[in-house]
Amino acid sequence: MSSASLILTDGGLALSAPKGVGAQDSTKVLAASSLGSCLVFVSGAVVTVALSAIGRDMRLSPLDLQWVMNAELLPLAALTLVAGVLGDRFGQKRIFLGGIALYGLGAATIGFAPSLAPLIVGRSLQGLGEALILPNGLSVLGQAFPADKKARAVGIWSAAAAIASGVAPAIAGAILDHGSWRTTFLMLLPVVAGALAAGTVWIPKDSPTSHARADIGGAVFSTVGLGGLGAGLTSLTNGSGLNLWVLVTLIVGLGGLACLIVSQRRLGDTAMLPPALFASRSVVGANLFTALLYGPFTVMLTLIPFVMIRGAHLPTLVAGLAFIPLQVLITVVSPLAGMLCRRFGRRLPLFAGGAVVALGCAMTLRVGSNATYWADIFPPILLLSLGMSLAIAPLTTLVLTSVESDRAGTASGVNSAVSRAGSLFAIALLGGVLRQGGPQLFSGFHMAMAVAAVACVLATLAVFIIEPGPHVDFIPRD
Repeated sequence: MSSASLILTDGGLALSAPKGVGAQDSTKVLAASSLGSCLVFVSGAVVTVALSAIGRDMRLSPLDLQWVMNAELLPLAALTLVAGVLGDRFGQKRIFLGGIALYGLGAATIGFAPSLAPLIVGRSLQGLGEALILPNGLSVLGQAFPADKKARAVGIWSAAAAIASGVAPAIAGAILDHGSWRTTFLMLLPVVAGALAAGTVWIPKDSPTSHARADIGGAVFSTVGLGGLGAGLTSLTNGSGLNLWVLVTLIVGLGGLACLIVSQRRLGDTAMLPPALFASRSVVGANLFTALLYGPFTVMLTLIPFVMIRGAHLPTLVAGLAFIPLQVLITVVSPLAGMLCRRFGRRLPLFAGGAVVALGCAMTLRVGSNATYWADIFPPILLLSLGMSLAIAPLTTLVLTSVESDRAGTASGVNSAVSRAGSLFAIALLGGVLRQGGPQLFSGFHMAMAVAAVACVLATLAVFIIEPGPHVDFIPRD
């Protein structure tokens, strides 16, 4: 998936990196990190626009389409945290460049995929590459700048990623109107080559920390848990009912998550998800809010372009441009949310943001087969943009300031992983919509958006778990 709100959430990883050393070539490091990290936010944006064309061209079922989305999200949600430790163990530059290479291999595999299986493999490679790129690219960035210049560097990084994720679906839409969906993925390869070259030349060689320990068991258990639950829910919503396969996958998923909890408690502070981190009410509330808000957010990002193209028969280019207001408003309005943090404290911006997103979900109930962009699509996107603008930047600040400074990076990484897990489960529940056509498509779409609105309301209630605390100083983006 892709949006400026995810960019703000991930930017906390760089803000929490150890104090920079003021490298002489820090500007080049910023450019290399930005170019590589942009790839993470581009692929999801491209897929949401190309999803209908992929399904039509390859004659994929709704179940297949869900896995086209989730094959990327699963490794991204499960492995982001352990990928950061791999960077510490083997060198962040090496892991960052390795992630870019895997991403490029995935894009090429998708572009030439003759059937579903290679397509899923390519998407999984992209997700694995993104999991390696994000924490290590941001850590490289954070270490290249001294503390007083770090926030500005993250602001530039965020702006570059927002521009890329806003432009990519528009380019994909233009290509789809005049060519093949495969070209939308192959166009990423020159960017991959440029990112590899820039990273190789401009990022200084770092020294691996030989004693850094990767929680491989935690990564395996989280992958099994998320994958099992995702597979079970995906099959369940595609009309399979509670058959043996669904039951087995759900049990395997729950078992994987149970093993994850046990293993993390046993490892303590060396775990991928340190139990002590969740002793804070604010951390628990922030992550519950994140999961409940990002599910509906992903539903809107996925279904609105799909319904515009397949249901309302709007041009693909229009669908590609549909979320430009999201990128613009979040980039412009998010810094202003700091005033709310300073004046009203922690809870109000999050509560207001969740409530406005819920209203945006409710407004999509007006979308029908005769929908036009400005009258029917733009208003809910505007509300979605405003709501995310109010919530996500203060959420990043809350996560970073609710724990001790030496745990800020882990807390930010957990919150980023939770946002992807919320997206994963949201996609898994969309089978009932994606398998519909004609008037039934809008009926399923309206049901999904009504559920999304309820989830947003629950997110606003989760805000009250967060400790009121003092009025916080907002961490600026630029």
